[in-house]
Amino acid sequence: MKQQKILFRVSGGVSPKTQLGMGHIFRCINLADNLQNFKINFLLEDYGKSSKIFQQRGFTKLFYLKPKISIKDDIESTKRLILKEKIDLLIIDKYQISINYVKIISKYVKTIVISDLERIDFPSDLVINGFIGFKNQKKFNKYGKKCLVGPSFQILNKSFTQNIKRKKEFDLLATFGGYDENNLTEKIMDVLPKYLDSIQVKIILGPATKHSKKIKVLAKKFSTSLEIIPQTKDLRNYIAKSNFGICSGGITSYEFARLGVPFAIICQHKHQLNTANEWEKLELAVNLGFPNLTTTKKIEKYIQKIVENQICLKKNTKIIDGKGSYRISKEIKKLLSLKITKNFI
Repeated sequence: MKQQKILFRVSGGVSPKTQLGMGHIFRCINLADNLQNFKINFLLEDYGKSSKIFQQRGFTKLFYLKPKISIKDDIESTKRLILKEKIDLLIIDKYQISINYVKIISKYVKTIVISDLERIDFPSDLVINGFIGFKNQKKFNKYGKKCLVGPSFQILNKSFTQNIKRKKEFDLLATFGGYDENNLTEKIMDVLPKYLDSIQVKIILGPATKHSKKIKVLAKKFSTSLEIIPQTKDLRNYIAKSNFGICSGGITSYEFARLGVPFAIICQHKHQLNTANEWEKLELAVNLGFPNLTTTKKIEKYIQKIVENQICLKKNTKIIDGKGSYRISKEIKKLLSLKITKNFI
């Protein structure tokens, strides 16, 4: 039987003028890891520093679009590639997904939209939205399309499916994704020196995070109580060994919650505020809001409470089980087992 082809249309990366981050890229890679019976291709709107990440994870079939491509050119380029490569399924996980884009592309191939925002109304064959504020369910949107919503469908690295016994080895883990666009790592560094006699801290830098001079100097000065990790393939292990965390409001917040580690969130995008609010309602996290002039003081207050053992958050690991990619892959297999009836124009 011919191996079916899946194409991920994804955007992300970092350049001097554009800092989009790596969240969409890591999410697609994590889902692709659960689709090993298919031929996986990526169509990448690359803003820099992302090609290497795909290759490190074993994905080499990469196609490229120029950054900030117009919707019209995006549609034409994607359509040509779908027809040329005989793609069976397109998975869209990119910034600013328009209804028109999905409508046109869906004439040529089965489509899935992965949505970050609290939106599920897309005319694709399937919509995925793992937002913590949604109740876990399968439902239909206004286009009559099936939607998988809620944290049961959040896409995490497959290592988070495994149950792990927590062994606390240090006090605080800080990590702000693939690209720390608001330089939150340095804000933490401004606060840490006065507390490093009392707590052990590890900071994980993303593959596109600047390893600034300040970070290097402090790491050397406080080498017994502060460790800087340039990047890691085993984030789960570090989270499991930490007593508390601090992160952005993206996928990493779900990873801390999965392992029952209380955490604080600093939001780097508008949609992350709703995520942070939901985690705070569940008493699993502290919402520190968006970066502003008071952020350093908020970070200091949080660390002070850690030092004084005054953090009162729950450690509920039942809200998310890390099996979202597995559930989605089952739905994808169902979708592709259906006979294609669409007319190609």
